[in-house]
Amino acid sequence: GEPGSSDVSAIASAFKAARSNKALMRICALAGKFRQLAQGLHNARSKNGFDEVTGLESGGDISRLVPSELMKLGIPELELDFLRRFVEKQTLCREFDAEEKVGLGPIVIVIDESGSMIASRNESAKAIALTLAYFARKQNRWCGLVAYSGESGHRVLALPPDRWNQVDLLNWLEAFIGMGSDQDLPLKEMAGIFNEIGAPAGKTDLIYISDAELHISQKKATEYNLWKASVKAKLFSLVLNSSPGQLSSISD
Repeated sequence: GEPGSSDVSAIASAFKAARSNKALMRICALAGKFRQLAQGLHNARSKNGFDEVTGLESGGDISRLVPSELMKLGIPELELDFLRRFVEKQTLCREFDAEEKVGLGPIVIVIDESGSMIASRNESAKAIALTLAYFARKQNRWCGLVAYSGESGHRVLALPPDRWNQVDLLNWLEAFIGMGSDQDLPLKEMAGIFNEIGAPAGKTDLIYISDAELHISQKKATEYNLWKASVKAKLFSLVLNSSPGQLSSISD
C-alpha cells in the first residue's frame, strides 16, 4: 500500500490485480516500448544516458527488476518466494549510473478522458504518461498526473521523485471517466488543479495528451496563456490520431 510498506498480502493482491487486468497490461506493454524508444533517442545525444546499466544489485524497486525475477510472478510455485524476497529487498535489480541527477522543474501530465478517448487512445495516452513519469523520476523531478473529462470531474495523483505509491498509480491508470463536453481539457480549471495536486513552484512542463476534439474560444485561450505565463509553464500538446485544431491556440 503506502510507500515503504512491507505488507506482503497488499503487495500480492496488487500484483494479481495488475496481472488480471488486460487494459493495464496493454498500457504497461506500450510504456515499455515507449521507454525503450526514449532511451535510444537520449543515448544518441548523450554519452551516458539516464539508464546506463553498470551492474546488478539486491533491491526492491519494481522498475529495475531483471526479467528473470519478473518471470517468477507467472509461476505459482515461485510467486510467494518472489514476494518475500521483494519485500526484504533481496530481488535482483539492474544498477544504473547517471550523470544527470540534477533536479529540474515539475512536470504535470494531463490526460483527456472524454468518451472519444476510450480503448486504444486511452491506453496509448496512459502509456505515454507512464513513460514521461518514469523519466521525470530519473531526472529527480516532481511529477503530477491529471485525468480530465469536460465538466465531468477529474482525478489527480502526485508522484514526488522519492515517494511513489505504486498502488495509487495502478488505480489511476485503470480508471477512466468517459464523459465529456466541448472542452475536454482543463483551461480555467487548471489553476485550481495545480493547487489541488500540490505542484511546486518553478518552471513547469505541462503536457496535454488528447485527440483534440474540443472547442476553445479566443477569450479562453487568452486567459489561459496569461495564466501559463504567471506560473512559468510551457504547454506541450500531444495529439493522438487527429489534427491539433484549436488546441494549437494555447500550446507552445
